[in-house]
Amino acid sequence: MVGIIKNLGQTPLQVNGMPDHIHIAARLRPDMAPATFVQKVKANSSKWINEQGFLPQKFSWQTGGGTFSVSRTHVDAVRHYIKNQKAHHAKKSFRKEYIDILRRNDIEPDPKYLPDFFED
Repeated sequence: MVGIIKNLGQTPLQVNGMPDHIHIAARLRPDMAPATFVQKVKANSSKWINEQGFLPQKFSWQTGGGTFSVSRTHVDAVRHYIKNQKAHHAKKSFRKEYIDILRRNDIEPDPKYLPDFFED
């Protein structure tokens, strides 16, 4: 992921993943929209994973994703959070956390884009 981000001309700050999701903190240049960045990282990483043959089936990311801007004063906290995802998610599921983040930012989760998030 770090190599893909660098190849896109962006600056990776922290990357870490869990079995069901990944977090990336990156400094984006003004000539790349966040949605374009996510699309390119997902496309290039899934291509690489499939070319390497890590899985018996074809790998693909879920549709959609989330991007959030972070003020400079919060970058270290975000990097620390990403680095320590495993411990954090032992206390709070990704599903719960993501919905909470959306709602804290006045974004009502839409089942159309997050269908598996609303299954019990």
